[in-house]
Amino acid sequence: MSAETPIRVVGTAGHVDHGKSTLIRALTGIDPDRLREERERGMTIDLGFAWLTLPGGADVGIVDVPGHQDFIRNMLAGVGGIDAVILVVAADEGVMPQTREHLAILELLGVERGVVALTKRDLVDDEWAALVRAEVRAALAATPLKDAPMVEVSATSRQGIAALVASLEIVLGAAPPRRDVDRPRLPIDRAFTMIGFGTVVTGTLVDGTLSVGEEVELVPSGLRGRIRGLQTHRRAIDSARPGSRVAANLTGIDKEAIARGMVLSHPGTIASTTAFGARLSLLHGVSGPLDHDDAVRVHSGTAEAIARASVLEGGPISPGGSAWVQLRLATPMAVAVGDRFVIRRPSPSETLGGGTVADASGERARSRGDALAALARRSAPAPADRLLASFDVPRTVAEAGERSGLDAGERDGAFASLVADGRAIVLADAAVGRETFEALAGRVERTIAMTHRKTPLRAGASREEVRSALDLAPKRYAALIARLVADGRIVERGSALALPSHRPSLTSDQEAKWARARAALDREPLQPPGAGLLQREFGIDLELLVAIAERGDVVRVGDDGVFLPDAVLRFGDTIIDALHAGPITVAKARDLTGSSRKHVLPLLQFLDDLGLTRRVGDDRVLIHDPATSHDQLRRSIQRVPAHKGESA
Repeated sequence: MSAETPIRVVGTAGHVDHGKSTLIRALTGIDPDRLREERERGMTIDLGFAWLTLPGGADVGIVDVPGHQDFIRNMLAGVGGIDAVILVVAADEGVMPQTREHLAILELLGVERGVVALTKRDLVDDEWAALVRAEVRAALAATPLKDAPMVEVSATSRQGIAALVASLEIVLGAAPPRRDVDRPRLPIDRAFTMIGFGTVVTGTLVDGTLSVGEEVELVPSGLRGRIRGLQTHRRAIDSARPGSRVAANLTGIDKEAIARGMVLSHPGTIASTTAFGARLSLLHGVSGPLDHDDAVRVHSGTAEAIARASVLEGGPISPGGSAWVQLRLATPMAVAVGDRFVIRRPSPSETLGGGTVADASGERARSRGDALAALARRSAPAPADRLLASFDVPRTVAEAGERSGLDAGERDGAFASLVADGRAIVLADAAVGRETFEALAGRVERTIAMTHRKTPLRAGASREEVRSALDLAPKRYAALIARLVADGRIVERGSALALPSHRPSLTSDQEAKWARARAALDREPLQPPGAGLLQREFGIDLELLVAIAERGDVVRVGDDGVFLPDAVLRFGDTIIDALHAGPITVAKARDLTGSSRKHVLPLLQFLDDLGLTRRVGDDRVLIHDPATSHDQLRRSIQRVPAHKGESA
């Protein structure tokens, strides 16, 4: 078998004692009844497994399921991963109750291909066989198997066995390839210990490839181990492909820690959930409606769990009806968006209906209306719409794709479309839908506006102040702010964020205080009163001083220095001209400017900080030529924009 040959799995279905296991033995030469009790009683209790190679070379795994109503739970664990079904109907009995229940389960699980095997044909005459064929066609008329080929067989005489294999090959040849989204899942249906090997688990692999040597995680337990070896149909393989029956030999996980229903996966690629949302449809023939908060048994893959059904719309769901529900699980299950499930009434046992998982996040909605709207979006027919629903909060494309049940190709194409038409906005490593982006932008603008109202003298809100209202990761927050600045919705003023319309404004009383303080600063421009004295004598507190500095009326130098801009310019021009002739000391700068050492020291440091001068020992030296230094000083003090090609 080549690497391109599809690997298929088929399952049996049908009423108890209609010859499913006997037919499998005739097809494959393998006895699927592995339990001694099964062989002694002649009745399949648990899942059995066999395989055959079709004439065209394709390998087919066969899952033999029990037909008795007492073992429907085991039947459900076996048919979740199959490509087609062999529906077995005994020619001497015809369609029976379990035949109909199995048909309903197959339809709920999306099994749309199969072959009907009329077994025990050697026990009836032609007339009786014709009646049974008509009865079967009538039973299949309203199901996806209505056009399934029907083959009359006898396992004992081998009548029709070759025809059954040929029909099976045709049906499987029309089946679509198994998807590979690089997220392998092996729902476990058996776990046992082999002498010399250790722990072995089996299942039907979906959604990706498993390889020898890989680390794996057991979900929901979280235990981790490594794949020691892989087999399919008792052949050792290096890698197992989606759709194949797989036996995985594990190291690092004991058999006692494993149970049917657990899932083997790459670490961190799938999480268990205690609640999932879906559109639930009830079968027409069920005994009664499903009420809100009814207890049900949920079956998905090989797992099962008791759950409470939260009906999110209308009243009880009537037989044949459907509604959005959230199933709250008593024990965690590993399910993914797009997985099929079946629900049964625990007592008396009855298959009620099923559906497809639309949301496996486990999040509880604030209201039924919110839950309904979210589920409707997440089950939209277009991939782009489903992906957009998962960008209700910032998520990576991979995370959103997983929540949406999209493979990599669908996901990437849908994302490119969403970004191109503006329905999704990229924020660093994540993205959000336009609606969510507008909500985040609104919170930013409201936070800044509130700061403007509370402290109108401030240039704006600090970045951290705004971020605390959003709870975004740093790089996503930075990307959001950059986008809002680029769109002109907010502006950056130093380290503050402000609305474009905001201008710090002084009251008439504050303007009067500033006029008096300004006169004091102007009396001795290079030996002015400090910030502390301005507050004590003129009422210029720190907030007011910051506002005055923001509008350019003063220059703050050091911790306490407050100078008028013209004074700083005169000081700087004097020092630059003096340095053109050579280095100068602090004492020389004091004498040149008529200031004091107390004021000269922070002013010289101010020139150092602007990159105009540099301290060398006890001297100051000029870094640039005088013309450049004078120009840079003015632009720094007067906030004149830098010339093109220069930095401010």
